[in-house]
Formats: sequence, structure tokens, C-alpha cells
Amino acid sequence: MTRVPVCSSLTTSCVVSPSGERQTTWRITRWRSWRPERCAWSSTRRSASPPPMACGGLRTTCFRGYVRCRAEGGRMTMVAKLAPEARQLLSRMPARPPRRAGSVEEARAGLRAAADAVFGPIEPLARVIDLQVKGRVVIPVRLYHPEPGAVLPAVVYAHGGGWVMGDLETHDRLCRALASASGCAVIAVDYRRAPEHPFPAAWQDVQDVLRDAAANPVAFGIDPARIALAGDSAGGQLAAATALWARDAGIAVRHVILLMPDVDNHPEQWASHDEFDERYGLYPDDQVWYYEQYFGLSWRSGEGAGVSPLRADLAGLAPTTIVLAECDPVHDEGAAFAQRLREALVPVEVLDYPGMFHPFILFRGLEATRRAEREVTDALRRHLVD
Repeated sequence: MTRVPVCSSLTTSCVVSPSGERQTTWRITRWRSWRPERCAWSSTRRSASPPPMACGGLRTTCFRGYVRCRAEGGRMTMVAKLAPEARQLLSRMPARPPRRAGSVEEARAGLRAAADAVFGPIEPLARVIDLQVKGRVVIPVRLYHPEPGAVLPAVVYAHGGGWVMGDLETHDRLCRALASASGCAVIAVDYRRAPEHPFPAAWQDVQDVLRDAAANPVAFGIDPARIALAGDSAGGQLAAATALWARDAGIAVRHVILLMPDVDNHPEQWASHDEFDERYGLYPDDQVWYYEQYFGLSWRSGEGAGVSPLRADLAGLAPTTIVLAECDPVHDEGAAFAQRLREALVPVEVLDYPGMFHPFILFRGLEATRRAEREVTDALRRHLVD
């Protein structure tokens, strides 16, 4: 455990190399306070200057969130660099305009095309079937059951795509992989999307599918006492918000998996939102556009667990696994969510992948993705199967 400095005054300079690497230097002139944060490589005691790390890395909070940096006395140099396999993949991706420059239909078609072209092969599974859940509306779901006839633990999964894009097809490969490797059934939710169906439609659909899975387990071949919630990106926000709803509704959730979750409606407060631009996969304004489509133009003023899980009371949530990507605009809010869970005494495991981008977990050709799948399915087995 390190002691993380919170700096009260600093100066900065930034240089961008031809390869796209950003190197920013912070000169710390005064330290205000310290707070604890985990480090995967080493630990240090409190000192009067930034603690040196054996790994050369330190997480420090400077005004607007976590940054990746090296400590040299009072001088801190941050280097955020894509991993070679990530840079190679992104260089092959066709250029796209910012979301605001195109239509909703174009955004949806682009994600579906990417799924077909670069997300990887479709893994065979014993049983994959489309069903419907009767909630406040009829909700399409897809059941991935690796062992027909057996009663298995279950994962209710909410796909990403900014509450606007994504569907059962774009996340089919990921759901198959999770079901196959974990031995759990996966129930993927084809929730209503914005802007046709604004907040709270998507959240209500995930709630209703979770409620139905717990109340009618025989229809899914699952054990209602062993259910997890999971999701990526905006789906991670839906999973976190639904976990909070389930806690208050008395519906048991054994584990929560959040993959690069977007859990706060104040992106301007997080350094990573400004730090990582289209060279890392997302335009700076994309996240704002997504929020406008789902929450409306007054999205920053929204409150409550369904809008910003980060700012809700997190006490009593199920043990949580959070996957982060270093070069991701939503990295810092995900890290802050993990810290808030710790403060609420909720067991949390953070898997932070250096040099990865948003949403790397969908690209199954990456070694980092295969490693993340192994670690996530290990977590599911520990909490639901073993």
C-alpha cells in the first residue's frame, strides 16, 4: 500500500512525440495531504516527498484524477504509451469521424462492422438461444448455456456502446468466451437504446432481466443464489447501477464485473478524459455525445445511482472486479470507483492493463484481451462456482 500525495500547487509542460506518445511533466511545489492507494509492485512509508517506486510508477491525484507518472523528488514525469499490439491494431482500423459528426444509425452500423471485421472468431458453445423477458416492456435476451441440462451460476450481461450502440451481435463473441471459460450461463440483455429510449429505459431493462432471472431460474437453467452482474463501458455503468438497485430491492447478487466502466457524469473532472483522444480510440467529445443521447442535454445536473454510480452510497454491494485500460478516457473514474468501494468496505479487485485502450476487451486477437478474459473468468469461478 502506498501513500498517494495530493498536490496543491504545480506547473505542467507537455510534449507529444511523432509516435503519439505524450510526456507531461508536473513540478510539485507543495504537498497538501496523503491518502492510501494500492500499488501492484511495491509499497512505501509516508515521506515528505513523492515515494519512489521500484516499478517506476506512482498514482497521484492532481486536481482532476489519477495520472500515470514517474517520481523523481518533487518532479513527476508521466508517460502514457500504447502497447505495441494496441498501436498496431488501432493503426489498421479505418478512420471515423467524431460521433457528433455522424448519425446514430452510422454509429451503430460502424460498431457492427467492426465486430464482424476485427473482434475475432465466433466460439462454438453448446447452447445459444434467443429468448424474451416480460418486464415493463418485452426485452430480448440471449442465453449462453455451456452445459444444457445442468443448473449453472449465471451472469446477467449489459453490453457497451454509449447506451446508443451495441447489441446482442456486437458482444456475441465476448459473451460466448465468458460462458465457455467460466462454466457460467450468460444472459445478455438487448436493452432499449438511446436516443429513441432515453434514461432510465436501459437501466430498467437490466433491472427487469435480473429480477426475472432470480424469480424464474428454471427457464434459464440457472441457480438463483449464484447470479453476477457484468457489463462493459456504458454497460458497466448499467451493471453498477443495477447492483445498487438490487441491493435496495433485496435481490441477491454474488459478484459484479465492470469492464472499463463509465460510472460518472462529470468526465471533465478526470484527467484521463482530457489525456486520451482519438489516437487512443475515442474522440474527446464522444463521451459527452453519449451522455446527451441517453440522459439529455442537462446530463451534468443528473443525480442518483442510475446516473452516477460513483457518487452513490456503495455500502453493501457485492464483491466487485474492475477491469481498467491505461490509455482510456474513463480509466480514472473507474479507479476512483474502486477506491470508493474500498472505503465502503466492499471487496474489490482491480485489473489495470498497461498500454490498452477503450474498449480493448472486445478485440479477441489481443494478448491483453485473452489475459483479461482469463482473469475475469477466474474471478467468476471464485465467486460463483468454487
